[in-house]
Amino acid sequence: MAHIRQCCCRIDASEEDGSFGRLVNDDHISPNTKMKKIIVDHVPRLCLIATKQINPGDEIAYDYGDGDHPWRKEVLSAF
Repeated sequence: MAHIRQCCCRIDASEEDGSFGRLVNDDHISPNTKMKKIIVDHVPRLCLIATKQINPGDEIAYDYGDGDHPWRKEVLSAF
């Protein structure tokens, strides 16, 4: 059985609403985390695992996967 080092820290100054996913940005080109399923007390949990050094001030980024996400579309300037 693997032991997981737990850490609790505030990584966002906005008001908490109970959804930690809002703190993770989409980056399908160069994410710095990946998702891994672990079992804790017989309950599956999804954890973000760092794939490279994340320094203070860096955004935490995860590839949301395939999909037609509107923020991934190129925006052409009308000017």
